[in-house]
Amino acid sequence: MSATQTMQPAGTRGKGFSRLLLYVLLLVHLVFTGYPFVWMVISSFKTNKEYFANPWGLPESWHFDNFVQAWNQGINGYLFNSLYITFFSVVGLLIVSTLIGFYLSIRPFKGSKLLLGAFFLGMLIPIHSTLIPLFTMANKLGVYDSFWALFFPYIAFNLPVAVFIAHGFFQGVPKELEEAAMIDGCSIYQTFFKVYFPIAKPVLATITILSFFNIMNDFVFPLVMVSKESLKTLPLGLMMFKGNFSADYSLISAALVITTAPIIILYMFLQKYIQKGVVAGAVKG
Repeated sequence: MSATQTMQPAGTRGKGFSRLLLYVLLLVHLVFTGYPFVWMVISSFKTNKEYFANPWGLPESWHFDNFVQAWNQGINGYLFNSLYITFFSVVGLLIVSTLIGFYLSIRPFKGSKLLLGAFFLGMLIPIHSTLIPLFTMANKLGVYDSFWALFFPYIAFNLPVAVFIAHGFFQGVPKELEEAAMIDGCSIYQTFFKVYFPIAKPVLATITILSFFNIMNDFVFPLVMVSKESLKTLPLGLMMFKGNFSADYSLISAALVITTAPIIILYMFLQKYIQKGVVAGAVKG
């Protein structure tokens, strides 16, 4: 044993081993969770014959025609519908959840804790257990087979988590900011939009990525609430790529790559805010 190793404290060696073990576990986790995505990307460049002949290997030649074919077969329309619904649902969710979290944190009233608890209980309700009542309600209101039948359920069912995160963040904001804004003559809404909203980027990013993922990947609500081909979303559109007796899996892989691209791009732009937002909403709340 060298002199350097002899002089190294036992606690330092223990921390080094723990860190090494953590890195090994993270690497194993990355392999198991990341390989399916890599396999999907590789399969999207194969022909269907190559897919079955060598499913785990690299393609003999890289075929970009699968993406063009998937795009021409209508994936672009399904993508637009999903992005349209997701964008306006997320915008509505951000406004409503941050307003509620802001007001309950700086203007607590009698029963505000009970109201906040009701939002938290909403996280325990399986959203798909309400499909039949929502379908009946949409029919009676005349919004069935329209985007309106999806906007409001998406906002409502993502609201509990969003309020929980927003409320925890705004509770940790110093009260001096609100007092300074009130001294300057700001109303409560001006205080929110001019002072609190601009500093809530971590919370906004966290709510955005969580709700974006949930809405973009939802299959059951569009299946029940939408029947027009022109209104179908990506999860429903992917079903169109599978025939009754056979399927072009390389084409399906290309369509899946196009489907996951918006989520990956959004996460890359917002990742630096997400951890801050989760910690702020969970710890300070």
